[in-house]
Amino acid sequence: MESMRKSILVLQSDLNRQLISGKPGLFNNKAVYSLSLKLDKEIVKYYKKVMNH
Repeated sequence: MESMRKSILVLQSDLNRQLISGKPGLFNNKAVYSLSLKLDKEIVKYYKKVMNH
């Protein structure tokens, strides 16, 4: 569980760093979209695991 939480924190940090950069066209950026999807998937896996314990 701890490794999942760390993974989520790293993904959140990476995504925040990208969003804070404020680069033009950032919200249409494939990398930001992909990172956001990874974060969502990790959060879902984490909460499913928490709910089953």
